[in-house]
Amino acid sequence: MFAANLVGYLTGFLFTIFITRRLSEEEFGVWALVGSFITYSLMPFNLVSSWISRDAARGKKILSSAATLFLLLTPISIMIYFSMALGSATAINYDPWTIALGVVILIPYILLTLGTAIQSGYAPQNLGIARIVFEISKVVLAFYLVVSLRLGLIGAFISLSIAYLIQAVILLERSKALFQRQVSRELIVKWSKGAPVNTIQMINDVLGATDIVLMSVITGQAIIAGYWQAAIAASALVTSSHVLMSGLGPRLISGGTQKDLDKAFDLTMMFMIPMLFGFVVLSRDILWVLRPAYSEVWMASCLLALAGVIGTLGGFGAVAVSGTDRFDQKDDLSMTEYLRSRIFTLNRLNLIITALYVISVMIYLLIFKMLSLIEIILGIAGINLLFAVIRSAVNLNLMRKFTKLRLSFKNLPHYLVASTIMIAVVRLVRTYIGPLSARAYEAALPILVLIAIGALTYGAILYLISRDFRFFVKEVYKFVSSSL
Repeated sequence: MFAANLVGYLTGFLFTIFITRRLSEEEFGVWALVGSFITYSLMPFNLVSSWISRDAARGKKILSSAATLFLLLTPISIMIYFSMALGSATAINYDPWTIALGVVILIPYILLTLGTAIQSGYAPQNLGIARIVFEISKVVLAFYLVVSLRLGLIGAFISLSIAYLIQAVILLERSKALFQRQVSRELIVKWSKGAPVNTIQMINDVLGATDIVLMSVITGQAIIAGYWQAAIAASALVTSSHVLMSGLGPRLISGGTQKDLDKAFDLTMMFMIPMLFGFVVLSRDILWVLRPAYSEVWMASCLLALAGVIGTLGGFGAVAVSGTDRFDQKDDLSMTEYLRSRIFTLNRLNLIITALYVISVMIYLLIFKMLSLIEIILGIAGINLLFAVIRSAVNLNLMRKFTKLRLSFKNLPHYLVASTIMIAVVRLVRTYIGPLSARAYEAALPILVLIAIGALTYGAILYLISRDFRFFVKEVYKFVSSSL
């Protein structure tokens, strides 16, 4: 799964380069806003997706029932998109019909949400396979439509729409084992009854996507969203390894133990720590590759990367709480049982934190909107980091309160030592490279060399000082050898 996610990030970053180099800063900001509007539009499905995943993890025949429920919710989703898109277009003074065309991304994304909900519980490894196909398809389509044909924002919409459809088809095809002709009214009622509980999580997700909308609406320009999205896209490399915990939830639901948590956490930190250290050194250069103007937000991108790492720590706490909650093992549940669940408590507290984050961003923008674009983005990144710390502290405290599971940091010193030596070497080599070319492909080559040097240095040092890492390397070698 991690390999798939890493490939996904690299190809996704290539796609982002195509987009940022062919779209203006304002158009890239609109692109980012459309992504937020799609998040809003998925609200109806997010109310029921987690319950579908939990039943899929238990092997229930849910495909036809889940598809029926999604079909019923689709018109609501489309109406939400148009209301948000057309309303925001006026605030940022941009062509409303161009933004409305983003609905071509939403339709296949609904199918993808259905496939993801099922496979995340039933067979999480299939998510990685589909992700690789999606990313490759996205890059090929973007190169043809955006780079070669120069279709701009419309070409980007079409590229993503087709790629999402391909990914959705793969996941749904892999879900055939959970198909039965009869639609279960009991399951639909059960998932629908759980929707009020998930309302809190849904609002939390929607509010989490609101910061970028507030930036554009309050400042009256889409360009700030472009710079913010560039900072997020660059920092995503650091948090890409959080996918290693994606299988932990289903594992805990089906009876996993402390050993499963230790394995997922240690593996995640093994990759995430050096990525954070390396990103701090190379963040300006990575953003330069996207577009030279975006390199100005490198400090904000570093803060977002750190917030992502801290958020991942808290994510383990959240997964531990939800994965060990057994309240929904039966199909006939009362609303009281939902409201007394640990999941409801977790979602409620996270919603409060997200709401406070959004309020803080709004107040900051209203007071300091006259600052420069870079200063505004840096301030919001700092607020993001602060609330990531608060959220993680709450989630980890809930894990200690509700479960016997604990995070083990025994190998963290090894990762920190190896990462420190790694960035010293990378920084030394970087000083000999000098200024980067303004051309994307010419600038990317030395960055890739630096990343390779860093990875080799980290791996070599860690192999020398960590017995667990040596064991991990041997296990990987055995797995690869047996697969050939």
